[in-house]
Amino acid sequence: MHHQRLFQSLLFPLLWATLATTQKLNENTFKLKESSYNPYITPLSQLLPKASVLDVLASTNHDLVAEDVRAIGMNYKATRWENSASFNDFGTTSWYPQGISTSADAYDAGTYEGKHVTLVSWYDARDVPTAENKGVRIAFVDRDKSPDAYRYVLLVEPYDNAGSVDFRSVKVHAGGIAWYGNSLYVVDTSRGFRVFDLTQIWKVESGDGIGRKAGGGFSAAGYAYVLPQSRTYTATDPPTPSLRFSFVSLDRTTTPDSLLIGEYQTASDPEPRRFVRWSIDYTNRQLVTDSAGVATATWAYQVNIDRMQGVNSINGKFYISRSNGGSNGDLITWVPGNLAKIAAGAAPEGPEDLSYDKTSGLMYTVTEPVNGRYILPFDPTVLP
Repeated sequence: MHHQRLFQSLLFPLLWATLATTQKLNENTFKLKESSYNPYITPLSQLLPKASVLDVLASTNHDLVAEDVRAIGMNYKATRWENSASFNDFGTTSWYPQGISTSADAYDAGTYEGKHVTLVSWYDARDVPTAENKGVRIAFVDRDKSPDAYRYVLLVEPYDNAGSVDFRSVKVHAGGIAWYGNSLYVVDTSRGFRVFDLTQIWKVESGDGIGRKAGGGFSAAGYAYVLPQSRTYTATDPPTPSLRFSFVSLDRTTTPDSLLIGEYQTASDPEPRRFVRWSIDYTNRQLVTDSAGVATATWAYQVNIDRMQGVNSINGKFYISRSNGGSNGDLITWVPGNLAKIAAGAAPEGPEDLSYDKTSGLMYTVTEPVNGRYILPFDPTVLP
């Protein structure tokens, strides 16, 4: 229900913190090489029936449950993933939620084809041989239904399989996603971005395998729909240490719009903790590149905040989610050149990626822990 609201107080402990060795970085250090559009999408699109985002939403097969979730000083009007006798997203150890983005990222109006939609990435966490790993699935959540309802679409990479066009699973952590127009950007931790074309959702047949079936046709490990990878942005001439693409958000308050990524590091990790921003072109939904197809960052900063899981920026103010192991997470605000302000314990355990909807004024996060998985909206203006 897209009109949901939440009630919050300012009773959480507030900590003021300096960010050790915080410094502006040379943005020219961070470059990404754009690939061409995946050449195998066109032949596959001639073999597979096409579906739309609206088709996926019309066929939702799982419900979210509205639930009040409390943290220190915060009361979230949340939604909980399905936990029924036949299907348990709330407590499964096979899949873990990570990234979140909404139709307010996709289009400035806040809707996609007239619908209020949330996308959430889940990665396959099973201890299985690589060949059996299903990769990443995306929950398409229809927030205009009552209750909110969702269906999964499997991410796939089209490729040449011994002379035949085929697709395979996308084995990344998917720690952050950003939906922009018909493009879905997914972080690939050590490489950059993978981009998926939402105009090319395909309907597949039943079957346990992913890709071509021995008897003909295509399947996707039991999922009815697949979303193909259309291009990549890969770090070129990376700095030392190389940048980790741990999470991403879209910032519609910059000109032009931009993608902002950050790095997750634990306290014992010696590597820096950085934010880096790239401009994005609204006319083609691709990063702004030079004539050689290289996207150079427009802003970079070292912040050195441990265990960051997500970031949004709104008119130059940064909102950061931080995990604290098995304890409540923190929500942090920061303006470059100033002290960070930490709302300690203001998030439930395991907050992940962040996404901002300026049409409603709400920010969203998703939580990861087994039996503690929610989509959480909150008003960022209540934070210091």
